[in-house]
Amino acid sequence: MSDFSDLCPLFNTGMYSEVTFPYVSLSAVSTTEGIGGYIFGRSVIVTAAYVAKHTNIPSSTDAFKVKLALAATYGASLTVFASYKVSNTTTTEAVGKYCAMTVTAKTFGATSVLLISNDGAEAAAQHQSIIVRYKEK
Repeated sequence: MSDFSDLCPLFNTGMYSEVTFPYVSLSAVSTTEGIGGYIFGRSVIVTAAYVAKHTNIPSSTDAFKVKLALAATYGASLTVFASYKVSNTTTTEAVGKYCAMTVTAKTFGATSVLLISNDGAEAAAQHQSIIVRYKEK
């Protein structure tokens, strides 16, 4: 995935951009690892993130947290900076509706890795779409 903003960084300084991770499966992610491995390739500050579920989670399945984390390299220890607890009730969040994650702004260097993680509570595959908003540093 590329947002093409690296082609004209001078014009994007201070501007917000977004990258979307559509239909991410979180069934096999543990609390100590992440999926993805998106590298911005330049210094950016992640300021906001949103998550939307694709299907209703069965009431018998525990609610779980979707987390965004920063790692120096893929496989390195994670620093979680954003999270959102996805509900297992259909009335709390509608399918396809993006909900704002709780985010502590985080600076990514040119080689830092953005990973998606969770709290390990889900028993079956749960599919989410995630939008990450950032600006050039």
